[in-house]
Amino acid sequence: MRSAQRAGRRNGGLLAAAVLGLALSGLAAGCSSTPAYCTDASQLKTSVQDLGNTDVAQNGLSSLQAALSKVQADAKTFAADAKSAFPSQTTALNTALSGLQTAITSAKGQPPVTAATAVASSVAQVKNSASNLQNAISNNCQ
Repeated sequence: MRSAQRAGRRNGGLLAAAVLGLALSGLAAGCSSTPAYCTDASQLKTSVQDLGNTDVAQNGLSSLQAALSKVQADAKTFAADAKSAFPSQTTALNTALSGLQTAITSAKGQPPVTAATAVASSVAQVKNSASNLQNAISNNCQ
């Protein structure tokens, strides 16, 4: 009877060790995974950089409008995944994007250099808002 009790204790100890090992590996896996929005954030960062590199004076407002459309699409995708985690930053970015759209609309028909000057501060606002968003998520997306 005693050997049966020892075998039961040994098996129970092995079972407890196995459960503990699985629990710890599950915690480690949970800590090492990155949120789904990190890929979206990376794409958004690239499209914002492209927006900032658009030469309106040389290529006209249509080039800026195309770059803005890409940023808007990427921001929408990001917000769908992460808006609840970063509501103030996504709202600020969307406000800046709306402001840039308004600036582009207002600058239509102006000479390219004048149009470039007219939209420059709105582009800077978008870049600033996107930078604030990237800073906010930086600890979650590494």
